[in-house]
This record gives sequence, C-alpha cells and structure tokens, in this order.
Amino acid sequence: MKLTDIYTRVRDRVRLAQEHLSDTSQQAGDMMRNVIDTFSDEWIEQAFSLARQKIAPSVDELPVDFQLRQSSMMRRIYERLFPVSHVFRVSAKYGREYLEEYMPINNSSYIGRGSYKFVYSLPYQMVLKISKEILPSDPIFGSQFRLVDAEQSRFLGPEEIELQNILSRGKKSYRQERIRFKFNRLGMERLHYWRVREALPDLVLPTKYFMGIRYRNKLFGEGHSEKMTVMDSQIMLMGKHLKEFAMAGKQSHQNRFWKQFSPRFDFVFDSGRFGRIKKKVLIKITEDFRRLIRFTEMLAVRDKLILDIHTENVIITLPDFELKIFDFHLFDEHLYEPSLKFNRPEKDHIEVIEKFIESLNLQQ
Repeated sequence: MKLTDIYTRVRDRVRLAQEHLSDTSQQAGDMMRNVIDTFSDEWIEQAFSLARQKIAPSVDELPVDFQLRQSSMMRRIYERLFPVSHVFRVSAKYGREYLEEYMPINNSSYIGRGSYKFVYSLPYQMVLKISKEILPSDPIFGSQFRLVDAEQSRFLGPEEIELQNILSRGKKSYRQERIRFKFNRLGMERLHYWRVREALPDLVLPTKYFMGIRYRNKLFGEGHSEKMTVMDSQIMLMGKHLKEFAMAGKQSHQNRFWKQFSPRFDFVFDSGRFGRIKKKVLIKITEDFRRLIRFTEMLAVRDKLILDIHTENVIITLPDFELKIFDFHLFDEHLYEPSLKFNRPEKDHIEVIEKFIESLNLQQ
C-alpha cells in the first residue's frame, strides 16, 4: 500500500472521528443548554430554606442602602395607599391553577425598584422582586426573547407550560398572546440569569424565578386587586453596593437637553469606606471584577450582547467581603443605548468597574 493511500485513509478516519466528536459534543451541549434543568438545584432550595427560618432584620439595621434606585414620590405614595398585601406562587395542579408558597408583605415592605422590577422585603431574610408591566417594544425583548418563544420547553418546566395552557383555555387570541408573552418573559429572565451563572457561578446571587400573583389592598372597603406577573426571590444580603463607595463626581459630557432632564456624573470612588481590609482580600475582589470584565467583553464581541450591569447591581458582602452580582439583563447590542464616550456600549460599564479597581491602589 502506498504511503499516499495510508495518509488518505488515516486522514479520512481522523475527519470522521472529529465529526462524530463534534456531533456528540453538540448533542451534549444541547442537553446541557436545556436551561430549565439548571433551576432545580438543591443547594438553592437549601439556602432559601435557611433564610426563611431567620427573621429579617429591619432595614435600618442593614449595612446596605436600599434607596439607591428609589422611585419617585408619587410611586412611594401609591405604595402607601395601595400596599401589596401578599404574594402567591401560581402553578398547575389538579387540572387548574393552584396557589402555593404564601409570602406576606406589610405596609413598609416596599424598599425600592430596579429598571424592570419593584423590590419588597419579606418578614424572613429574603427579598421579593415583582416585574413591572412593560411594552413588548421594550429593547429587552430582543433575540433572547425570540429564542425563548421558539423553544419554550427549554426554559419553562412542564408544570409551567401546563399552567400556560390552562390559563389560555377559552380565551380570545389577544388574551392568549398576552399570557404567552408573560411566560416567555419568565423564560427570558431565566436565560439571562443562566448565561451569567454558567460563566461566573460563584459571583451570581442565587435566584428563584416563578410566575406569581400579587394581591394589592384596595383603598376603600375590603378585598384585593390581583395581578399575575413574573417574580423572583433572593436571599437578603448584608453588604454595600458598589455605588455606595462612590463620591460625588464631575458631570459627564452631555448635550444641553440631557444635562437638564437626565444629568449623568462620572464616578469617583472612595474605597476607604471599606475600613481597614487585608490586601489579599482586596486582591481577590479585584480578580473577581477582572473576571466580570472579561466576560462582559466576551459577550459583546462574540455574541453581540450587552451585559447591563450597574453599580446598584453589584454588592460586596459583609463581613465576608465577597463580590456578588444580581438583577442584570442582556440586551442585543443594536438595541442597547449607544455609548456617548466609547465606540462600544459595554465600555461604559467596564470603565466604572476599572475606576473602582484603581481606587484600591493595589499597585502601590
């Protein structure tokens, strides 16, 4: 047999082996990427179970500022006049919708908001986040939302899909579309969380997503108003948000209109607000921030996705001094607000983190 024939046969075998390995890897990847399977983690449930056994400290006792993303005065008045009374998780059992996991909320439970959620403290050591009503035209509903809509079973459990079908029975088409939209949003929230958790598992705050029904007190008489929406719950962490280390900075470069109606400021950080911290602890925090930066850059360059992480969504826990991130979202690059300073929008987030790292003065 000629050497060329031997070379050809070996080359073909190697190519077939590579194709088989690639197909096997793809199948394994597809199995791993069934997102709903990653949300049955027992360790999350164990952590939540312990948190439910602990009475929540008062907001005044916490070393964290819950007023960073406070709503307007009108919204706070509204929350006082029509407070959320309680929340249930809604599931499908016995061939119909079924309410479980009662979560009581008192008149002072409202502690602020995020861009897409209202935040409430629970009587035990957890917080509840109730999604706001937003229009389908919002830029958050980009390619990730369409992916969920096309493959719901990867992002919703069988019980949730059954619940969606039960709620849609006998409804007109526009009501069915509205119900499906809400369940797609539930899947999309999971997808955003999963993408980051897979890359930075130790930095992501454990989060449980579910479809819930919120009951708000009526102003006059008895009874409640109901609303079904996507919710999530997290353990209440002790610590300081990144923004709490910021001092008043100089105003960012903006045109006259935005300076008047939506002024922005460049952050200047004072890491001395930590107190006296060992250098090795600060080095570990810096390394975690660098990992977050690399992941943010990778998403932007490879997947054209912007990790929408703000200083209010980054916390350094006390007394452990560990970096945790939460309440982030992924946006398609072409739908995200462009940077006024850089050629890429993710650089705005990266710059803020790098300024905080510089404030630690570890190079000295």
